[in-house]
Amino acid sequence: MRKLTPILATALALSLPAFANANGFDSNLASTITGPIKVEVVVSEDLAHRAENLPKKLSDRGSGRLNGSFSNNGHYGQKDIDRLVEEMNAELADDFEKYGIASSESAPTLLRVTLEMAKPNRPTFNQLSEDVSLSFQSFGIGGAEITAEVIGAGGESLGTMEYDYYSSLANRPIAPNAVGTWTDADRSISRFSKKASKKLAALGAAGNS
Repeated sequence: MRKLTPILATALALSLPAFANANGFDSNLASTITGPIKVEVVVSEDLAHRAENLPKKLSDRGSGRLNGSFSNNGHYGQKDIDRLVEEMNAELADDFEKYGIASSESAPTLLRVTLEMAKPNRPTFNQLSEDVSLSFQSFGIGGAEITAEVIGAGGESLGTMEYDYYSSLANRPIAPNAVGTWTDADRSISRFSKKASKKLAALGAAGNS
């Protein structure tokens, strides 16, 4: 997949205010979008912390392994966090092209996408090195939460979008080996990208130059 023209930032960002009881895609974006869009992808402070640490809140650490699953809430490894950012980069590039949305690093309109949280289906390389009781056969609930804000030329917020998706152990496939480390998080990233691009195109971003 091709990358966007702008270099996507991997700098940390504080989480945007989340919609209450978010489920699936939601947006309050209604303003007309004109001209090309600059794209910036960042990760939340919480997700960045979990690259090399367990969650700060004890309540977020889970209860450990149970019936072949694992508490997949931390020690992801920085390479895996960077890989998620790259995946969002690639998905947005593909969908912007599909919907005819121009992107430019110098565009006055900014789309800031924040990976708020992500959980792997299987242990990452770093998690395997941190916990010798884990193996790649360990399986957990995977998915991701994503928010985005569109910021106008004057710095004003034009609206927000968000998407979340998590699987469940009840939905574990008959052939679980077909599920990779970030299968459900990748699914969430892909779905958000398509829905966000479609929303932007409907508001006039498509066909702008």
